[in-house]
Amino acid sequence: MEFKLSAYGKRSSVPSAVNEMTGDFADNFREGIDINLGVGYVNDKTIPAKEIIKAYNKVIHDPEKYRNVLNYGGAEGSVALRNSIRNYYIRNNIGGLTEKELTDYRILIGSDGATSILDSFADIIDPGYVITADPYYYIYTETLKRKGFNLLPIEEDDRGIRVDILKKTLSNIDIGKISFLYIVTVNNPTGTILSNERKKSLVEISVSLSEKLKRKVPVIFDKAYEDIIHDTEVPLPVSGLKYNTLDNVFELGTLSKVIAPALRIGYLIAKDNIICKLLIQRTSDIGFSASLINQEIASWLLDHHIQIQKEKVNLGYRHKSLAIQKLLKSKLGNYLSDLVGGSAGFYFYLTLDRIETNGGSRFNKFLSRTTGDPAIDGDPVKLPRLIYLPGTVCSINPAAKYQLRLSYGFEDIDVFEKAIDLIHEACDYSRS
Repeated sequence: MEFKLSAYGKRSSVPSAVNEMTGDFADNFREGIDINLGVGYVNDKTIPAKEIIKAYNKVIHDPEKYRNVLNYGGAEGSVALRNSIRNYYIRNNIGGLTEKELTDYRILIGSDGATSILDSFADIIDPGYVITADPYYYIYTETLKRKGFNLLPIEEDDRGIRVDILKKTLSNIDIGKISFLYIVTVNNPTGTILSNERKKSLVEISVSLSEKLKRKVPVIFDKAYEDIIHDTEVPLPVSGLKYNTLDNVFELGTLSKVIAPALRIGYLIAKDNIICKLLIQRTSDIGFSASLINQEIASWLLDHHIQIQKEKVNLGYRHKSLAIQKLLKSKLGNYLSDLVGGSAGFYFYLTLDRIETNGGSRFNKFLSRTTGDPAIDGDPVKLPRLIYLPGTVCSINPAAKYQLRLSYGFEDIDVFEKAIDLIHEACDYSRS
């Protein structure tokens, strides 16, 4: 006798590739022994714990500005936080958006970070094709598949998703089945930064599709990592909203990467249209926007501490990026075929020379200590293990079986050096 499940429930009964691969490993993770370069946690040293405590005390004692901070909030989000985000954009010329332009846009706060807004999008848009870059953001794309969408991954290069390939692909499919475009502007997993030129072209393509289909095709620009573009030689990103002629562009941001993930602050900026109203209703249906006290803490931090915080975060990640990039190139030698990332966020995406990295490969078995050889695995206790993200989890490209993503956010440089030594040993084992 079984339960009667929805279509989503039935699809969820099969664990996602990441869930299946890392579940047992993560459950038995041994602090100080095993190494986590797979899960994209931010570095604890970047989180402003003292300032968060200070912000809590400030907002709790200012009921005129921060009303009912320990109570329920509205589905659209705190007025103070929405104003703080708008002012943060204006003060720092984020995306080149002006004060006048921002007055025409609505800001919404998600129920549980940026992912909750993406999840709501998948509930209000009719399932069909979702255009995204390859490699793709595996967590959201897995969600989309479970909700009945089909991915249309388009190969990227060093400037982001390839518009030329996208145009050719569109000429060979039923464009009537397209639901929306989802583009991570600093791509996860590769760290590739979408060029402003490509961003403009994507908006133009969405407008062209909209005109042909006589309905608006949304394009979502997920800028989760734009606040931590730490390579100063990278041109300043222009907001996709600057190219918004049809009111079908949505910009998704988060404070998780630059302040603290546990605040669970994700926000959306868009013209006030039916999508905004539906997203607010969806947030209302599942409760409220993020914890009101967390929203007001974030508001205070944006108003009083964000400049110092951003500088600290970016300097820290830049230092780690340069040091680890040097280690990867020097220690992996001929095993390393290609290396991308390292200018923004905290990911490197590696291509190894003819060494498969997918689950069940010799490389994977070595690093998970599941080879069956006690000399390699450890007997009776496993030797140090390494968590990474295989390329096959986030790409349909044939080269993906030789690729992997390493996160340099969480672990320190000395731990990363040990990890690279383990990767080298795994490469040796794979070739032996």
